[in-house]
Formats: sequence, C-alpha cells, structure tokens
Amino acid sequence: MANFILSAFADEIDASFDTQLLSLKKLGINMLEIRGVDGKSFVTLTDDEIDAVKEKLERAGITLSALGSPIGKIAVDGDFDSHKALLKRIMDIGDRLGCKKIRMFSFYPAEGMERSEFKEKVYSLLDELLKMAEERGFTLCHENEKGIYGQSPESVRELMDSFGGRLKVVLDNGNFPFCGEDASGAYSLLKDYVEYMHIKDCDGDGIIVPPGYGNAFLKETLAQINEDVSGDFILTVEPHLMMFTGLASLSDTDDIKHKYSFADGYEAFEFAVTEIRKMLNDLN
Repeated sequence: MANFILSAFADEIDASFDTQLLSLKKLGINMLEIRGVDGKSFVTLTDDEIDAVKEKLERAGITLSALGSPIGKIAVDGDFDSHKALLKRIMDIGDRLGCKKIRMFSFYPAEGMERSEFKEKVYSLLDELLKMAEERGFTLCHENEKGIYGQSPESVRELMDSFGGRLKVVLDNGNFPFCGEDASGAYSLLKDYVEYMHIKDCDGDGIIVPPGYGNAFLKETLAQINEDVSGDFILTVEPHLMMFTGLASLSDTDDIKHKYSFADGYEAFEFAVTEIRKMLNDLN
C-alpha cells in the first residue's frame, strides 16, 4: 500500500511566494515542486534570492519534492549550449536548496523534421543532459507533454527503455487526453520507470476539468499505484483550473480551455485538492 504525499505547483495559487507557502500550510500540504517565485521562473533567481527562498521554506516547514524546470522545452535545433548552461544553473540551485530531482521534457521537433531524424537528435541531446546530471547526482524526470517527443505513453516507454532506467517518468495522465492520447493504459506501460505523478485532468474534448472529472483515469491509476507501491509516493497537484502568472511560458494558452469557473487561484486549487483527497480516501 502506498503512502501518498501531496506536493504542489503552488504558483497556480498565487504569484507571491509568501502567499504560496501560506496557502500550502492552510491546505495541509508540506511539499512544493518549485516553479514560479514572485512572478519569475525560479531558474532566473540570483543566489541571494535562492537563499531567501530556502529560508522561507525552512521557516514554513515546507520541503521541495522536485525542481519544475523548463529543460527540454526547446526545439532540437535550438541553442543547446545555452540549454546546458541552464541545466548547470538549475543543478547549482538544486544543490543550494537541497533538491536533486529535476522535472524536464524531451524537446520539440525542428520545422519539417522527419520523426526518425527527430528521434536521433532527441536521444543524442538527452544523453548529454543525463551525463551532466549523473556527474552531479541529479535525477532527470521526464514529463509527457503536447508536442514534444515523449507525448504518447508509447513514445515515453520507448525513451525509458532506450536509456535503461537512467531517465525517470513524471506521469501526467491529464496531459495525455489534452494531446488526444489515451491515458487508460499509461501507468501499466510506464510503471517500471515512474518516479512520481502530476495530478491534472482533461475531458475528451481537450478541456481542463477538476481531478477525477475527466479522461485521465486518475482513480484507476491511483488504485494501481496503491497496489504496486510500498512506501511514499508523491503526487504533485497541478490542476491548471485557472489561468495563472507564468502559464503562457509553459503552454500555448490558446489550447487551454476550462469547463469550471472559480473566484480565484486558491479556491480552484482547494477544490482540486479536495477532489484528490476524496479519491485517495476511497482507496482505503
């Protein structure tokens, strides 16, 4: 039986880092997957600003579950040298904050690129990034997302098998229906490599809905994890139920549509957390 622990992308609640931490305490969540801090990506913060983040986390009694980085979210013909420099900076930040887990992606194709050429380039770039991470004791965790090489469950499994466990999976079942992919068998296909999970949901029309309301098969997946895992398993709450500061840098907002409305980011996030906890309670 799994011990499910909630973490959060708290920048969906509010841009203010202080408000994020206060909100997490109010919600009874003691972990954060860091991404946006005071309206800026954490990767752009100075050492002094990172030290201030660390002090605030310690004061609030909140630990980091992962670094929600943008690594791998460029085209394969982009500026890879700058991207490697960015990974180095993120690892420096991770060392400063005491977090060795990095969420990342598997690149977009260059314009007009054939799948076979795209695959070869992705594998080469990922291998370089993995070597950098391994030299410093970091774990790279791949999130499936629209438009990147690892968009479907099958393409993610192919990547994982090719790297023989060096690369881990951040399972985001909600992103599969958002991309028009079937999420029903994703966990079964990827479970040997799953490190942790993001929780969002999406219906058959590609519209974002609260957790458990769509086609992400969250209830079924959580039940499977509960059977398979003995020990802690982290679920990062990332419901995307409202537009929030920094979303435009993460996704094409023209693609994101909502079926439910909320007064503010906290109300939306609280609703998502409540629905997740209901699903978890039903497992017992």
